[in-house]
Amino acid sequence: MAEGDWTVLRGPVGSDEVIATATAVAGRHQLQCDQAGPGTIHLTNPDSGPLVTVRWKTLPPQAPRTLGFQIPAPAAVDILIDPAPGAGRLAAELHDALSARALPYTDSELDGIRAAMPLLERYSTTPQQAFDGWALLFRDHYLEHSTGFVLAMERAGIPAEWIFTLDKGDRTWNRQRVHATFLARGYRSDVLDNSAVNDPAAHHTDLARVQAEVDAFLDAAHTARRRVLVVDDGGLLARGYGAAGAPRRVDAALELTVSGIKRIAAAGPLAIPVLNLARSQVKTRLGYREIADSCLRRLRALLTDRKMIGRQVLLLGYGTLGSRLAAQLRALGCRVDVVDTDLPALIDATEDGFTTYRTAADALASTTPFLVIGTSGELALTPDDLPHLPDGALLAPFATRDFSALTEGPHRARATDIPGVGMRFDLPDGQAVTLLGNGRSMNLFEADSIPNQGYDAYRAGTLIAAAALCADPGRVPPGLHTAPADTAIAAAGLWEAYYDLYAAPRPAPRQPTTVPAPRPAKPAAVTGLRRAAVVGYGVAGRLHTAILTDLGATPAVIDPKHQDLPAAVRTFPHEVGELSPAVAAGIDLWSICCPTAEHLPVLRAVLAHNPAARVLMEKPACRGHEIDAFTRLLAEHPDARIVVNDQYRHSTTLPAFTDLIATLEPDAPIQKVSVLFTKDRRPDSTSGRFIDRDYGVLGYEWLHMLAVVRGILPTPAWENYLASDPATTTTAPTYDPGLFVAALTERTHLPQPGTGTGLQLELTSSILGPGQAEDTAPAPRPPWRQGLRAADDRYRHVTVHAGRTRFTLHLEPVTAPGGWQLERNHHRLTAVRDGALLHDEVLTDSPLDTSVRHAATVLFDDTPLPPPDLAPLRHIARLADVLRERAPRTHRPQAESPTSA
Repeated sequence: MAEGDWTVLRGPVGSDEVIATATAVAGRHQLQCDQAGPGTIHLTNPDSGPLVTVRWKTLPPQAPRTLGFQIPAPAAVDILIDPAPGAGRLAAELHDALSARALPYTDSELDGIRAAMPLLERYSTTPQQAFDGWALLFRDHYLEHSTGFVLAMERAGIPAEWIFTLDKGDRTWNRQRVHATFLARGYRSDVLDNSAVNDPAAHHTDLARVQAEVDAFLDAAHTARRRVLVVDDGGLLARGYGAAGAPRRVDAALELTVSGIKRIAAAGPLAIPVLNLARSQVKTRLGYREIADSCLRRLRALLTDRKMIGRQVLLLGYGTLGSRLAAQLRALGCRVDVVDTDLPALIDATEDGFTTYRTAADALASTTPFLVIGTSGELALTPDDLPHLPDGALLAPFATRDFSALTEGPHRARATDIPGVGMRFDLPDGQAVTLLGNGRSMNLFEADSIPNQGYDAYRAGTLIAAAALCADPGRVPPGLHTAPADTAIAAAGLWEAYYDLYAAPRPAPRQPTTVPAPRPAKPAAVTGLRRAAVVGYGVAGRLHTAILTDLGATPAVIDPKHQDLPAAVRTFPHEVGELSPAVAAGIDLWSICCPTAEHLPVLRAVLAHNPAARVLMEKPACRGHEIDAFTRLLAEHPDARIVVNDQYRHSTTLPAFTDLIATLEPDAPIQKVSVLFTKDRRPDSTSGRFIDRDYGVLGYEWLHMLAVVRGILPTPAWENYLASDPATTTTAPTYDPGLFVAALTERTHLPQPGTGTGLQLELTSSILGPGQAEDTAPAPRPPWRQGLRAADDRYRHVTVHAGRTRFTLHLEPVTAPGGWQLERNHHRLTAVRDGALLHDEVLTDSPLDTSVRHAATVLFDDTPLPPPDLAPLRHIARLADVLRERAPRTHRPQAESPTSA
């Protein structure tokens, strides 16, 4: 801040936050923070008096600071920062600190942006495997729909610490808020101005600084064995990051604009695959309509005092944007003349009924437009054309270079700025013209351009294309390609989803109903949960870290083996027992996500630090032969609160399943329950991962299967199953010399008192490859899509026969006959009677998310907590004993003796 200047911030910042922020700044400079009364504080030097005065007041509800509105309106506070002479730097530091709190979009504002882009939401609900191991470099205008897109990429699987966003430098309305939001989420954020890309020599210092940051990001990503995807307007690729022989190179890219394509072409041959979204069907057919609409709306907003109907307009450029804008202007009542140097485009304009000219000079010699519009992206008005402009003419640039004869030539120094409108130029021949905006794309000048919903389909298409490219970048050869993007977008069902959402006159018959799980966008924090330690940073550990962060915890990660620990959280690359007492004492909740063989030693180390620790453990709690030792450890620590995560026990899909059974067959007892959980674990076994030589297939999915069975069976039937002797059941094992039992089917007959019939329970699991249960093809409509991902290597089917009806719950990942697939955390529920489909519903739920939230809540309750239920694990241990006794001698593992308790 300049000396003596005061400034005002506005945002949802409470008094406590203002005081805390000011106190922190004062402390860094050994100053005092004195409260002078309600709403006023001074940052004071005891020797010289106040250096900065801060005043704030709460405002009545204000107009939205976003394109959409929120109910209720966000809180609004004005904060005035007034430095004394010589305290400008201190005031600037305080301004930056308060801006970090006042400027980012609020949760309700982000929810509004997300809700306004339902197609983007559809394709980014859960992490996608395609983005595993990738980092993102995103360069575009800082707009609300850009914010929505980058947040969607984070939801789809790009970690926040591996996202770097770059603004293109236009004076968009909320660019500072977008920047602050990105920083608050843990992204890197900076500016790579188009002017610097177009004229590197004139912007050498800024360009060198940003390039150094990009280089450091690329180096860090590649060191962490992450590939880098660029989503860009040609700025980065034009700087050589996609060229063969470049000292640093990204791994794949999506190009968004025609101007970017021109820059890429000028930069030389590409050594990476680049998908051309600028010429994609989704942008050509849908995006440019919205761009043209935003141009006309911004034009009319700047010309509120001018008549447009019936007046003469000269349009320079009849390409994808110009042709649409010409039609809109004519529909408004304007008389439109067109100039284009490309003869096919000029012929199109002529045959569309417009008067056309080969050059701007020819047009200006024949007509007197009150408004000249540039859409060509090239030098549309030359210095020789300027004397022919009518006095008082308005110039509206919708591409940066069209009027650069004014903005980049000697005329710029003599221009008069008109705040909020543009620039006035007094030309040498005596006439004056007004350039609307700042010479760059006028629809972006102090505006947010296209409505979020208007760009929803294009942003969703961009995410789909990115996922397709990242899933297999070697499939697309180096160079610029449009067809792979169009193919991926069509295969994902975006066109069908767009039509159903915005164009269909009525809902389609038999369209599956998507029932979202009742989870808020940001859950309420768990009282008492401030710091959490996640032990093990594999797949489960990463998910626990994200969920606990959402619940308000500050996480730390402990993993002595993992080499890719997150940069955004505190990490400890050593054992739990090696933590300092001070660190361990500050942990409110321990989440044990390491391999099962390490659970018991880690729990001992945790309880040694804190005998009353709150502990969440991934399932299973321990190995079967450790059950007695695990039970003794719990008995020795009666004050400890321990929950073993049981994700399917708390899943919302099971109550929906049993409710449907009760609704369609209210009087019929369940006759048969079949549970099939399979996964091809041969690649994992080959690499040495996930090998359970003691219990084979029983050590993988069987506990999850029992959790599902518990949620379906009547309580007496479930208790009968647990009490049954596994030696009396029928088993069909597939023995393996290295894996003990690689596949198993267990069939049990359970009595059902009072029904006159028994219940057949069939459990099947395999680690040799996927298996498919009986299923029906869905209606080919959203949310179903084809080609969403490669063939699933895992199936989880639950089938119940009751009365005349077969009920099926297909847990994610879901691939149905015909190759139709659902997104992650989407599940299918069907009912078939006499061959006819009665019910077909899609449910949304993340079982792990739901169960971890439940566990965190009960761990901090005051109510007594029952000990972990180890009965299913004991049953598995007994079943393993039986299988071991029945195994051929050459297939019997040399295992530790399991418990028989």
